[in-house]
Amino acid sequence: MPGRVWTREKLIEAIRSLHDQGVDLSPTAIQKTHSALFSSARSRSHFGTWRAAIEAAGLPYEDIKRVKQRWSRDEILRQIREHDKQGDDLLHPSFKIKHRSLYLAACAHRYFGSWRRAIEAAGLDHETMRESRVWTKSRILRTIQDMARQGKPLGWAYIEEHCPGIYRAARRKENFGSWTNALVEAGVQTGAPQRGRRPFAPHLDGAMMGDIKSVRVLQVAGTDGTPTAPRVLAKD
Repeated sequence: MPGRVWTREKLIEAIRSLHDQGVDLSPTAIQKTHSALFSSARSRSHFGTWRAAIEAAGLPYEDIKRVKQRWSRDEILRQIREHDKQGDDLLHPSFKIKHRSLYLAACAHRYFGSWRRAIEAAGLDHETMRESRVWTKSRILRTIQDMARQGKPLGWAYIEEHCPGIYRAARRKENFGSWTNALVEAGVQTGAPQRGRRPFAPHLDGAMMGDIKSVRVLQVAGTDGTPTAPRVLAKD
């Protein structure tokens, strides 16, 4: 960080960023790795002491003073493999937010320089991961069938709110054109879809009834007394 013009705000931001990356912020270590930051933070025009700078960044100085470096290449790789083993989507933005410290450490130049390189260093195929996140027709059908077997709701309103990715993908012209068409194609709703009507939770064909718990269809009356689309409720 040589040559950088420091302000109190920039110092705090840098300290927090280094902490998230697992950098040892103890006075002895930081003098060696980030001498300009250390000197600026201790200047009278800023915080006066390293302790004051650390505390201004909202970090406990006593812990910082005796901290062991949290991250190493081996620890980053271990955690990436563990998350992959647990089925976490390593490429999803929410993962990078939830595991920000791991992500920033992996992207640090002292370790791997990028998230992709860290994933590949862990022995995982980044390209396969990326492709698996694409909603192909076959993946859409498999997912719908799996959800049906598990007794999960498949009505368009539920899917649109809780599973927007598959809902949007199914409705693309190059896939099925509508959610109803996808349900029919997956074999979880019978009958030809009607243009202009949104689908409701599916009926299940005979081939799937053996794998799925019995389903009860309720006809719900609207406020004007006219029937609305039936709802499917899974029975225990």
